[in-house]
Amino acid sequence: MRKSVARIVSISILLTALGPAAVSAQVAFDPNTLISDERFADVGTLGGAEGIQKFLESKGSALAATSPDFITKLREPADVNLKSRLPDPRPNLGRLRTAAELVYDASTSAGINPQVVLVTLQKEQTLITGTFSNGGLQGALDRALGFGCPDEGGCSDIFLGFYHQLFGNFDSEDTRYIGMPSSLVRSFNFESGGVRVGRGPLIDGRSARRGDTITLENTQGPPNNAPATQSVTLTNFATTALYRYTPHVYNGNFNFHKFFTQWFRYANGTLLQTPSGPIHVIDNGLRRQISNFVISQRGLNAANLITVSAGELGEFSLGDVMPPANGTILKNSVGQTYLMENGERRFISSFVAVQRKLNLAAAVLVPDGEIETYKDGGRALPAEGTLVKSRDNAAVYMIINDEKRLLSAFVFRQRGLKFVDVLTAEPGELDTYPSGSLLTPNDGTLIKAAEEPAVYYVGNGQLQPISYFVFVNRGFKFKDVVAVPLGELSSWTKGKFLPPPTGLLVKAQTQPAVYYIESGVKRPISFGVFVANRFSFKDVVVGTDAEIAAIETGPELRLPERAVVKSADAATVYYLVEGVLRPLTLKAFQNRALRFQDVVTVPAEELAKYQIGAVVEN
Repeated sequence: MRKSVARIVSISILLTALGPAAVSAQVAFDPNTLISDERFADVGTLGGAEGIQKFLESKGSALAATSPDFITKLREPADVNLKSRLPDPRPNLGRLRTAAELVYDASTSAGINPQVVLVTLQKEQTLITGTFSNGGLQGALDRALGFGCPDEGGCSDIFLGFYHQLFGNFDSEDTRYIGMPSSLVRSFNFESGGVRVGRGPLIDGRSARRGDTITLENTQGPPNNAPATQSVTLTNFATTALYRYTPHVYNGNFNFHKFFTQWFRYANGTLLQTPSGPIHVIDNGLRRQISNFVISQRGLNAANLITVSAGELGEFSLGDVMPPANGTILKNSVGQTYLMENGERRFISSFVAVQRKLNLAAAVLVPDGEIETYKDGGRALPAEGTLVKSRDNAAVYMIINDEKRLLSAFVFRQRGLKFVDVLTAEPGELDTYPSGSLLTPNDGTLIKAAEEPAVYYVGNGQLQPISYFVFVNRGFKFKDVVAVPLGELSSWTKGKFLPPPTGLLVKAQTQPAVYYIESGVKRPISFGVFVANRFSFKDVVVGTDAEIAAIETGPELRLPERAVVKSADAATVYYLVEGVLRPLTLKAFQNRALRFQDVVTVPAEELAKYQIGAVVEN
């Protein structure tokens, strides 16, 4: 959430709403209108998490990785209650999500175009096209959107982590802070006195609003060699919100424009063709070949076809052939039927068609060659969550994420399922479905093997071992632990040890260092920060060296926001604002109703870790 100095030059109220600008191959940079309001709020631009994943893959993005090792770097918490309160639209999914899924869930939940989030990931940390070392990647992910990272100082610890950049977090006092997408949308929809005005940079004691003309500071030097300051008129709500987030023309919002128009400058659905080549359609920054059947079936207007040069067309990365719309049923020359789903053709049996209430008689006959150009997605399975069994076998499965997952008797009962809801397929039908692992109990379940003492916590579909230290400090009860056969428990994936709860102060038996637990990591605490947070040693919980060492170590805990501090060897009193120490005059001290008993004396070396800002005069 970038902030800088800005001042109002004049205010001019726009009397008419601006429509979307005409789309052309080269969109000139207009600092007054960064993006249309309609495009800013269009949550359907990428067609779901699958479209975001394909876009990331087309750019060779580090975020396209889906390995378990990478997904853990996104720091999605296992605490279902925490995610529900943020709010996260899918808090109990039972597994960790990919970067694409997190971007989609956060964007659509907030009501913002996922393209805006993707461009911001590039603008802030080059996470779309950049390359990173292992350590560098984690640092970039933790600050992915630059949210809570003001120009004047370091990043706020509460937003560290890709997940928390998107969804927000709670502080140690249980105050909720929203993430980047919701923050932008709040500024986009901001009202004053019941009238929507938008919320721009904070200037002269109030937020700029749509229609204001403001002066912003620019980043100096190459590549743009921009003037030190620049006047901008906030012509719409989206532009107003974006300048609040990053109050610079260069390089911040110029880079936003550059990446957005480079990847998405033709609106989705634009038809392009070279004089002698096939027709392509623009789809989220990619050019995709499209047939006349699909043009008609998707309701595109062939009369709006734009003729471009081969060089201009080549500026767009080539994507897969554009398929018919999802839900279309196709039939080839020998009567095989396919369902278009997630942009792929999927063979569909009569059993699945009946379960999904689809009419195979309505299938469209399409040439075999054209059907073959559409990406093969395997078989269409029954709808998500369907319970199925084979007529010749008693085993019951649930369809989850295009897999059949076996249900144990315990999980069947725990989830409140009923045998009357189980569909029976003919022998052989289920054999063609991909098999997943045995379905886990609900997240939050405490579970153990009947033959062993180890207790686990089910979080994000994995079993997290629990040490006795964590078990006690999370307030768990042994009466709530469910025992299952060892063979059943052994089939589930084991994750990292469950960490202590956020807000706990811990130390090891033989070590003096004290740590603060936050979002699954232990954060070292210096003596100055310990005092400034008014922590008490009586609240420090002692664990064994092995128990404390098993907890991942995070960045050092910093002074709390709005802390009032001084060093023992100087009289200057500082006020911590967005990671920057601001010296206070006596008048400023009194105007903030501060008390001298609120001033915390910390070592000078602690203050040396922070940037010193301008004196607060009033």
